[in-house]
Amino acid sequence: MSRWTRDRRFRPGLVPSLAVAILLPLLLGLGFWQLDRAGQKRAIEDDFAAGDQIEMVSSPAGMEILPRYRRVSLRGHFDGSRQFLLDNMTDGGAAGYQVLTPFLPHGWDRWVIVNRGWVKKDFASPALPDLAVAETDREIQGRLAPLPRPGLALAAAEQADRSWPRVAQFPAMGELEAALERPLADRSVLLDPEAPDGFLRRWQPASLGPERHMGYAVQWFALAATLLIIYFVVNLKRIEHVGKED
Repeated sequence: MSRWTRDRRFRPGLVPSLAVAILLPLLLGLGFWQLDRAGQKRAIEDDFAAGDQIEMVSSPAGMEILPRYRRVSLRGHFDGSRQFLLDNMTDGGAAGYQVLTPFLPHGWDRWVIVNRGWVKKDFASPALPDLAVAETDREIQGRLAPLPRPGLALAAAEQADRSWPRVAQFPAMGELEAALERPLADRSVLLDPEAPDGFLRRWQPASLGPERHMGYAVQWFALAATLLIIYFVVNLKRIEHVGKED
């Protein structure tokens, strides 16, 4: 008397194998990229938390050697006649600008860009916000920081604009320097929240914390695992053969 026995063998096809060969490294790469971004954000948060001690800075070179987000103290004066409005900045979902004002410390040959905070955009009026600031001698304190999303070029219309204040779309420091026709320090200063002559200042070390990036990494790795499971299950072929009983 004979009977049917059933078994399975892993026999992948060419097309699914090629698809997995392409997609799996991509998914894993995205997962590891998010892990790397989480590490970067964690380092930024650590630097922000460790930067509360105030440093008196006597030269542009002194700014360059300090860690990012270190609080510094500068004495000098603002130039309220040439200011920038950094466009496409939001706060609580509202659109607005960040106000960038040049500041010349005593005895320096380079100006410092000071971010005086966020101001809401009035879509009902073509007029720009009032950015008036006294140009009297003063001491300011704030955190060293790069410009938000630096390295993106100004739009052509902005480059041609000769009026002040000037609206900018995520400029690099060199572009601000060219527009001002003055040498600038490599880093900007985020004006302390309690300092006068500023706008809304809720400085955060990063828009997305490391936990969010860790969550994204888990999602990418889960997709990679799901892809492998589907690949193996779909390519397990059922083989039927006849066997004889003893």
